[in-house]
Amino acid sequence: MIAVLAVLALAQGQLEVSHRKVVASDGAAVALYRYSPPGRGEGQRPVLLIADLGFGRQLFDLDGRGLARALVARGRTVYVAELRGQGAAAPGPDGELVDLVLRDLPAVARAIPEPTFDLVAHGWAGALALAAVPVEFAGRVGRVAAIATPADADVPSALVEKVLHAGGALSSLAQDPDGRAALEQLFAVRSTIPPRELSTQLALLGDLGPRRARSLLRWMQRHDLELGPGDSVRARLSRLDRPTILVLGLADGWVGPELAAPLREFAPRAQVRILSLSSAELAAEDYGHLSLLRGAKAARDVWAPIVAFLEEPLP
Repeated sequence: MIAVLAVLALAQGQLEVSHRKVVASDGAAVALYRYSPPGRGEGQRPVLLIADLGFGRQLFDLDGRGLARALVARGRTVYVAELRGQGAAAPGPDGELVDLVLRDLPAVARAIPEPTFDLVAHGWAGALALAAVPVEFAGRVGRVAAIATPADADVPSALVEKVLHAGGALSSLAQDPDGRAALEQLFAVRSTIPPRELSTQLALLGDLGPRRARSLLRWMQRHDLELGPGDSVRARLSRLDRPTILVLGLADGWVGPELAAPLREFAPRAQVRILSLSSAELAAEDYGHLSLLRGAKAARDVWAPIVAFLEEPLP
């Protein structure tokens, strides 16, 4: 049963935020939040938001500000999923990344009653969501917004390799000055995120778990993630055929733009539209992995183009 967490005022009417537990095929718990606009979103596809590994719902909604609320303000029903190991989802046993594609994402799709939805996908977890579009989400997805989602996997830096070798314990890194500096280098270098909010976001980071961290590092080192015999993330991306916008940040230390930009070549049928954001291109900053969604001017530079793209009619 869905438990109502809060009812929060918008300029016109009330926004209802509810939460439910979704159970994957192996019994693991996945959290799914629903943001219902005053008009209940009639006549528009809802939007499913997937945050990167280690992040949770607050990436899209913190202190009354975020992409989730920007979409609701346009009359869209919004779902925010927290897969195993993220936010309020029960961590369960440490496992492989393939579980997110084959178990968690199908459970999320089954819990969304509307026949079709748009997808906003972020980072490495977002790449797994893109891989689900032609199979687990088959026939359900309208448009796709990919925010720093890698297509050509590689180890972005020695720092990333070190963090993953150590088990991806992101939460403990936020507890000391050296660890916090490392997290800022990965997620928010030279960011415009207000210091208090940045501290909150870094403190909210969750641990990947040793097996998931090794799985992610193996994906980077082998440039692809196997999902089954003859099946992989890269093979799935070649089948992606939904209209897609890809948002890149020049200062992203977790998924560099050189890893995400090849999506246009890997998924030619998606007709990927690239939005590259840097101060040289008149954006507010050289965006990083976290500031793409939480930067001081992200509402103008990132959210608004995504909202406009998702509102375009399907071909």
